[in-house]
Amino acid sequence: MKKVSVIISASIFVFGLISCGGKKAGNEKIGEEEVTKTTGPLGALGAMANMGKEMKKGNEAAQAKLKERRAKGDTLAIPYADLMKYLPASIDGYKAGEPDGNSINMPGASYSTANVNFKNDKGDNIKVTLVDYNAAYAMYSSVTAMWAMGVSMDSPEEKANGVKFDGEIGGWEDYHKKSKNASLTLGIGYRFWLQIEANHQENNDFIKSVAKTMDLSKLASL
Repeated sequence: MKKVSVIISASIFVFGLISCGGKKAGNEKIGEEEVTKTTGPLGALGAMANMGKEMKKGNEAAQAKLKERRAKGDTLAIPYADLMKYLPASIDGYKAGEPDGNSINMPGASYSTANVNFKNDKGDNIKVTLVDYNAAYAMYSSVTAMWAMGVSMDSPEEKANGVKFDGEIGGWEDYHKKSKNASLTLGIGYRFWLQIEANHQENNDFIKSVAKTMDLSKLASL
């Protein structure tokens, strides 16, 4: 997956708005939410201001959740063996491989990862990765910082945009039109990071349905 190109392209898109010629404002779809689309110098400045507000609001919510967990003595990432229990046990038409994971503890940081691969009879692959960044919030924020900006992009090769699920769950979906590779990355409860990657997909609908089979609301409540 070309995540670096997505981030660079998204950044160019945002700052490029400032130099755009004036066009009428309208509405467009960002993930599963409709947002106002603003163009032109004044509209771009307003959009940038809104992005800043959303990022600040998200950071304040994350810090409040972090403080709440610390007050309860929840200071470490859960063991990878327990994290594996939140991975999907099955996916229709696919056979699950052996789940894998690890937990890493170091001064000032603690995180755990769990992942599993699924394959079908055609050799198609789906990989699900779940990370607990409970004691490594700086790492979590670095991989989710762009999501609050409301950026989307579309080209002959790739389509990507933000996506919002119920509750404190949202992130980024990316589809490569020529290779038919799809990916979905979600931040969950300002703590967990979920990524689902699949090949030979017509769009991102299937991987989003896989995410919805997982107990994400339980993760978000931790």
